Amino acid sequence: MEAFAAKREAIEGEPLPPNVGAILDQAVARYAERPFWVSVDDGDRLSYRQFAQAVERCAGALTGFGVERGTHVAVMLPNIPAFAITWIALARLAAVMVPVNTRFTSRELEYVLRQSEAEVLVIDREYMEVLHGIDDATQPVPRSRTIVHGGLAGGYDNDWDALLDGASSGLITDLKPDADELLTIQYTSGSTGFPKGCMLTHRYWTIIGRVRARHGPPVQRMMLDMPFYYMGGQWRLLMALYLGATVFVARRMSMGRFLDRLIDHRIDFCSVSNALAKLPDDPRYADLGLVWAGSTDLNKDLHQAFEDRVGAPIREIYGTTETGATLSMPIEATRMTGSGSCGLPVPFRQCKIVDGKGHEVATGKTGELWVSGAGIMKGYFKRPDADAEVMRGRWFRTGDLFFKDGDGFYTIRGRIKDVIRRSGENIAASEIEAVLYEMPEILDAAAVPVADPDRGEEVKICILLGPGLGKEDLPPERIMAFCRERLAKFKLPRYIAYPDRLPKTAKGSIAKHELLSEDKDPREASFDTVDGVWR
Repeated sequence: MEAFAAKREAIEGEPLPPNVGAILDQAVARYAERPFWVSVDDGDRLSYRQFAQAVERCAGALTGFGVERGTHVAVMLPNIPAFAITWIALARLAAVMVPVNTRFTSRELEYVLRQSEAEVLVIDREYMEVLHGIDDATQPVPRSRTIVHGGLAGGYDNDWDALLDGASSGLITDLKPDADELLTIQYTSGSTGFPKGCMLTHRYWTIIGRVRARHGPPVQRMMLDMPFYYMGGQWRLLMALYLGATVFVARRMSMGRFLDRLIDHRIDFCSVSNALAKLPDDPRYADLGLVWAGSTDLNKDLHQAFEDRVGAPIREIYGTTETGATLSMPIEATRMTGSGSCGLPVPFRQCKIVDGKGHEVATGKTGELWVSGAGIMKGYFKRPDADAEVMRGRWFRTGDLFFKDGDGFYTIRGRIKDVIRRSGENIAASEIEAVLYEMPEILDAAAVPVADPDRGEEVKICILLGPGLGKEDLPPERIMAFCRERLAKFKLPRYIAYPDRLPKTAKGSIAKHELLSEDKDPREASFDTVDGVWR
């Protein structure tokens, strides 16, 4: 499309801010008295100026706490101002943020703190029970280097609010990070068990914020109900700063309050999903003032009807934590609504589809999507083995199968990676299997995806018990109790099956494709842990 190509060229020709702190500086210079942050839960508000002042105080407090250029700071906070304030303050100090999934178990938290080499932990009081679940003898971050938000807990003396209140407002101004300095170590589940830490630079974030801000018509009132510990929540904050928009922040997404929030706050941009598209029709949709909405993996059969209902364009976006913004459907591509396509390569990204030998495939043929461009991740933190698996020179192997049509539009077909994607969360099958292998009754195990109309995919586990054992010796209730102690809630299996055998490949690995035969309902002969029934 000529218009999209011209827009892409224009965006790539514009100078980017040198770092993330500069995005805030530019926003405050233009929009100082505009509201930046409004909490939909309690009504708390911050203007751009007030937010910037809080960032300055936080940077001063962190400097006094010993945070300096390159310090790794883990942040386990919910969707509250303190998360955004801490992140931008760390950016100002050329320090590195390690965002922590707030649904992690103690085991997962300990792993990320240790693997990321976090020197400081900022944590909300709400998650102290998870922190207390780590043995003091193995706690990677000592209590003296832990800052608690929301009120002190026993044995912890560093209060986030008190540190900010006592901080000087002045900030050392010579700490100006280079665009290619590390800003975040963003953990993402891949196909190799525990999450891997993507090393993302200031350039990564200045690009993704700019690209998302220019995707559609300018908006001013954004609903932000994505978790901040994921890239999705973070790039929306930067998108708002670029646009001078107000973010209406919810601690968590709510199906039941979705429509109320959009109407009450006159939202003009939000993200939608298959589950939202399946909500009952409501005459209040006529009261919406959306300008456009973003979606990921929206079912093509739901797309047109939902777009008609919300009265605004819904456009697909595709990206990975490693590559950031990668593909998007242009607003003007109305004929592609309901096509299932993810769109065209965004500014700063080059894409190609290749076969198993790395050769580009013909138009219309399916292959693996490879991505390159400015600001993609620098690599996985302390994981050169994982880097070797995914990097081919300047190209990143996504592990996703795509085809491209004659007009250049990309459509996803599936994934090579052994990952289950539930409600937007990437779940490594091998991580679930590693937990199951800890149970002495289980000889072998496989975690596989089961298609689900609302969540995209659900987790099914197939377990092979030891000789002479039956499901009465290891019932689903015991398996779930074991998993709940070791896995975050979103990783817990929904379906549990006890096959007599697990098919193997010639190499001796489990042939998972045989467990997902197209002529059989994968839920059959399994226990549904949600509905509590055998299927």
